[in-house]
Amino acid sequence: MVYSRQLGTNFWYEFDNFFLWDKRQDILKARGSVSDLDRICKEHKLNGTYPIDYINEVKQDTERINSVIFLAQKQLDIITKVFGDDIESQQRAFEDFGQGILFDDRPPRPLNNRVHMMDEGQFGFYSWHTFIRTGALLNNESERWLNVDKHIGLACAIDSKQQPRQSTKDGNNPNNSEISLEMLDKLRSFWLPLNFEELDTEFDKQFS
Repeated sequence: MVYSRQLGTNFWYEFDNFFLWDKRQDILKARGSVSDLDRICKEHKLNGTYPIDYINEVKQDTERINSVIFLAQKQLDIITKVFGDDIESQQRAFEDFGQGILFDDRPPRPLNNRVHMMDEGQFGFYSWHTFIRTGALLNNESERWLNVDKHIGLACAIDSKQQPRQSTKDGNNPNNSEISLEMLDKLRSFWLPLNFEELDTEFDKQFS
């Protein structure tokens, strides 16, 4: 597979259509069931009881466990559908997401949300990492998730450097700038070799 920005745009379009714009009750209910993972995880990290006691507490709520498994599988289904086992193309799509250079004016995207980027800012990446780490601790495709988590960390770092802007209220492309190849290579060299424990450490440094 040869990566193109259209491929990246199509991936995020399908991803967002399911997780952002689809108002199915099972999706909304599942998202609500996992909304407290960040709080629970932070408490255990502060108490020095992460990850064992953290995941044990998560397991006490059957609905929460089922929601993590349901949402995690849906994410992997879309990732696998678009990229298969092409990890490099997956990585490139996350890099472009971090830069905010994938403009998409197809419905149902509103005028002021036509750029595929992390609208929740840096904490959105941290929250996604927490969700992925939880899924991995539940033994849900942990090796596959590690690649995704690395790419989230890389996209987070790119977003921090580039500070991309969302489309205007009139739907215009903000034409966010691309990251330099020198900086991109530097960030890749740092984030891509990390394991889950090291990713935990790096995300905690930014959001402690």
